[in-house]
Amino acid sequence: MTEAGKAAEPGKAAEPGTGSSAAGRAYEQILELLASDDVAPGTWLRESTLADSMGMSRTPVREALAKLGSEGLVRLERHRGAQVVGWSRAQIVEIYGLRAAVEGYVAAVAAHKIGDETIAALEANLVAYREAIERGRPAVQEAATLNNEFHALILGATRSESLVSLLNGVYALPLVRRTFLRYTERDLHRSVEHHRELIDALKDHDAESAEMVMKVHIRAAQRAVLYHERLRLNPSAQ
Repeated sequence: MTEAGKAAEPGKAAEPGTGSSAAGRAYEQILELLASDDVAPGTWLRESTLADSMGMSRTPVREALAKLGSEGLVRLERHRGAQVVGWSRAQIVEIYGLRAAVEGYVAAVAAHKIGDETIAALEANLVAYREAIERGRPAVQEAATLNNEFHALILGATRSESLVSLLNGVYALPLVRRTFLRYTERDLHRSVEHHRELIDALKDHDAESAEMVMKVHIRAAQRAVLYHERLRLNPSAQ
């Protein structure tokens, strides 16, 4: 979902605002943990356990958990730790509805402003993205990174600090970060086609088509996440 500089890169949280670089590293590591399937909603995270696994003291871990608590990603309880927050169907629909609306608008704005250099970068990204997907599940993390770079290129093309600030908060959510882990092979190949259509619309400076394709692209991600959540809660539903 690019080139507004480092602050615009999706999939990476905005500066955590914690008091030290150690706290910042702890924040990023815990966020990645939340973005994986390694911890289920309701799991309690203990400061001491996290600190030991990260090779740092409990203070930066405590600062990181406080930040995550302020963002609504964990629920803090005195003497118990931090509990991983789950996502209801309504929340998933709300988050992806926001993404569809805002990123659709981003694509439309980018279509008016995008230059040849960014188009070339998008084309190169698509080649690498397709190749990663063709290699299958072992390359899914590489594909996820390339997907983030693709969307960041489009965001950067808007040259809008307001849009960058708005979307960085959404991209940092674990629910959004782990979307790719929910994709089936069919979902991944559909994503490639959406990226191709987006590039074509941007190249033609067709704002209406760019917005429409982006909205469809985000709603497809929403379907993948909802399907995975149904399977998690009811494995026999497959």
